[in-house]
Amino acid sequence: MNYNFSVLLSIYYKENSQFFDAALNSIYAQTYLPNEIIIVHDGKLTSELYSVIEKWEALLPIQNIILDNNCGLGIALNIGLEKCSNDIVMRADTDDINLPNRFEIQYKYMTQNPEATLCGSHVNEFEASSDEIIRIKKVPIGDDIVKVIKKRNPFNHMTVCFRKKHIIDVGGYMDLPYMEDYYLWLRLLNKNYKLINLDTILVSARVGEAMINRRKGFKYVKSEITMLKYILKSNLEKKYTSIPYFSLRILSRILPTYLLSKIYSKLRD
Repeated sequence: MNYNFSVLLSIYYKENSQFFDAALNSIYAQTYLPNEIIIVHDGKLTSELYSVIEKWEALLPIQNIILDNNCGLGIALNIGLEKCSNDIVMRADTDDINLPNRFEIQYKYMTQNPEATLCGSHVNEFEASSDEIIRIKKVPIGDDIVKVIKKRNPFNHMTVCFRKKHIIDVGGYMDLPYMEDYYLWLRLLNKNYKLINLDTILVSARVGEAMINRRKGFKYVKSEITMLKYILKSNLEKKYTSIPYFSLRILSRILPTYLLSKIYSKLRD
């Protein structure tokens, strides 16, 4: 049976087709299936990625949104969000594995708690195989979300389910490399929307050196500075405690990969 919620993904040419195929397979295996899956093509894709989409179009309610040029994740997700016909939207990544009951758990929570704007969860992290979990990346629960958000992102983006109308109300995703989601959560919190994490694991997320390498460079330094400025202007209490944490985050963007990997692990603790 298909339920009235949307799944939102963005894909671009550098994605691995095998990982993408596994991600879509994990959607197909859900106990609750969506009535639409919005896949935003962020620019022209490879023939291998097109083949994966063609395969799954026969089995899943996929709608392709084609962008002529690569615009970046924030812009692509905003365009895709506008095309979602349901208010309840599940975000999913194109290289992660959704556990079979993920959509059922979050759909039931959101329908039973109409005051909630967003819910996320913990994730398993893996490298070569989703059967070989190397760690659990836990997120804060309850009031700890507000405490943590001044220092780091309190949500695993690939796990979140949210209400489209509330996301649109705060301006949606914005073009801020690596921090499109973090920036969005802060704006939701500043408008007193209810954001929660479920104390369970709903996604297995792929990690490794390639993921670390994507989080380096001057554009990420600029994003870190933008985020710090926003926090300092926000309504959060004790917001100035963010400065040392963001100083470390900014430094991490220009360090060698092996050092960045260690710092990234520390920031997740």
